[in-house]
Amino acid sequence: MSEFAFAVPGRTECTLATAHGPLHGTLTLPESLVAIAILIHAGLERPADADTLAASLQQAGTGTLRLDLMTASERRYSDVQHNVPLLAQRLLDALALLKQHMLLGDLPVLPIAFCAYGDCSPVAVRVAAWRDHGIFAVVCRGGMIDLAGMLYLRTLTSPLLVLVDADDQRLLQSNRRALREINCPQSCLAVPTEGELASQADSFAFAARQSVKWLVEHLPPAA
Repeated sequence: MSEFAFAVPGRTECTLATAHGPLHGTLTLPESLVAIAILIHAGLERPADADTLAASLQQAGTGTLRLDLMTASERRYSDVQHNVPLLAQRLLDALALLKQHMLLGDLPVLPIAFCAYGDCSPVAVRVAAWRDHGIFAVVCRGGMIDLAGMLYLRTLTSPLLVLVDADDQRLLQSNRRALREINCPQSCLAVPTEGELASQADSFAFAARQSVKWLVEHLPPAA
């Protein structure tokens, strides 16, 4: 990311070097900034509702760094997306670079949150636990947070919202059991599916509203 001049406001394509190749992301900063959310997924196709969430966050004054934690060559190997330690290290590296640019004055110094999809949900939980109070809130859309590891669940301090499709009862119950190990503010919400709402777009909008609400409610007072 260091080779880029960041547009504030504006959109900047970013690259993060790793031992296995570059990771690609997009940093979008609205005019009035109160925070930055790192939106992470792993390989495969970009989550269908990521555009809705990113737009909603930006309207609320939250910049978004959308980051794929897998390199282009790794997308052929499905096991990489389940490698929590590897993906967690990459998220830590991205977080460190983002904070470095804040310290250098390239970016405003702002609170940082995580929004994770699927297999990246336990990754976000683990990194937030490592960084103690450095991440002001976490939102997980799908995925099994217990894969972060019991130690990380029990030491997490960042307020955690877990969103799961209402028709996925197995995942709902699994995440609710994992949340019993967490002592910080937390919530698990069922996202109505197309059968319960008028359309897929309504389902996306519901998840985006809940995510933005969670982040706004847990912004540090200074923000």
